[in-house]
Amino acid sequence: PVFYAVAVPAVLMMGMSKSGFGGGFGALAVPLMALAVPVPQAAAIMLPLLAVMDAIGLARFVRHADRPLLKLLLPAGLVGTGVGTLLFG
Repeated sequence: PVFYAVAVPAVLMMGMSKSGFGGGFGALAVPLMALAVPVPQAAAIMLPLLAVMDAIGLARFVRHADRPLLKLLLPAGLVGTGVGTLLFG
């Protein structure tokens, strides 16, 4: 019950923040969930939600993409994600 009491508001805050209405409240989602579960577990719970939100946003705005800029940013982003994954543990 405690987990749901903190997880539901945390997910709602994250969703509102990602949509542009919540300002910086999304930064409080993982720390709020960390009151009920360990921090890595809270981050792991939020990660699929963030990935789905980003995929929906990407699908919406893919027509307006700057292709040369994506060719520059995508490899660096993938390398950064890989390094972060290796260093997380």
